[in-house]
Order: sequence, then C-alpha cells, then structure tokens
Amino acid sequence: MTSQPMAEARPKEQETVLRRRLAARCALLLLLSGPVGFAAGMLVSSNRRVVTGIWLAATVFVMGAVVMWVVLRRERGRAARFGLTLSRYVDLGRLVRRGDPPVQAEVRPAVLEILERQRASWEQITSKGQSRLRIGLIALFLVITVFNLLDRQYALASFSLFPLLSWLSIPLSHRRQRKRLEAAQSKLARNP
Repeated sequence: MTSQPMAEARPKEQETVLRRRLAARCALLLLLSGPVGFAAGMLVSSNRRVVTGIWLAATVFVMGAVVMWVVLRRERGRAARFGLTLSRYVDLGRLVRRGDPPVQAEVRPAVLEILERQRASWEQITSKGQSRLRIGLIALFLVITVFNLLDRQYALASFSLFPLLSWLSIPLSHRRQRKRLEAAQSKLARNP
C-alpha cells in the first residue's frame, strides 16, 4: 500500500527536475543574449557605441525571447501528440542527441519521431549545398578577419574570428552527431 504513493511521487519529482532544468536553460539563453548583443553593438558602431550596444542587446533579447516562445510552443504541440509534457519531450530529445534514448514502450513512438527528425536534419545539414555554403562563409570570414588585422582593428578581427572558428569546427560535430544517431538507432533496434 505504501509502494503506490512512492511510485507516483518519483515521476512527479522527475518531472519537477526536468521542468526546472528546461526553465534554467531558457533563462540562461535569454540572459546571455543581452551581453552578446551589447558586445556586438559596441564592436560594430564607430560612434555612440553604448547606445548602439544597448539597442542591439535589446533587439537580440527580444528576438531570442520570440524565437524561444515559438519553438517551445511547437515542441509543446509535438509533446501533446504523444501524451507527454514539454519538459519530458525536450529531455527525450536530449537523450536521443546523446545516443542514449530510453526504450520504454510508452515513450518509444516519441523517441522514434525525434530520431527521424534529427536524422533528416543531419542529412540536410551535411548536403552538398550546405557544404558549399559553409566553405564560402569560411572564406568570407577569413578575408574579413585578415583585412581587420591588416587595418589594426583587433576587436573586429576577434569578432569575425569567432564565426570563422565555428564554421571550421562543424565537420567535427557532424561526425560526432552521426555516431550518436547510429548508437541511438542500434539501441532501439536491440530493444524492440
């Protein structure tokens, strides 16, 4: 008789933890968007840097909040189709991305749908057109960085170096993501 309340309390505690984790991630993303926007505004503007920084910080913050609201609303709809809460559905996506999806029967349809969407996204990102675009952006940011260094604009050079390094690191993340997707597929295949 006492085991039933304990069994019900455990999923409620897990759901609370998942909800807090999702809220913390969203809050951190919004908190970081302001300083990043401010720094970008300070680097871009040659005069009235503080005003430009504040405007760009506010713009980035508002855009981040709107995009986050749209994404969470879309994910909530997807979660509802499978009878899951938003925080549980987002956690399933995190587990699938890590290559360790749960194999319980009640979440299996959601896991398979998440895995299929991630596989389609990976195939789109690794297409030839995307690779050509990435190479073009690498060349563009390399030229911008070199010209900023030659012009002794070191702050702008460091600002353009960040996207350059990000674009250069993408193939490594693609390989790691492919391995994780394969691990998730094989785990689901072993546990039908």
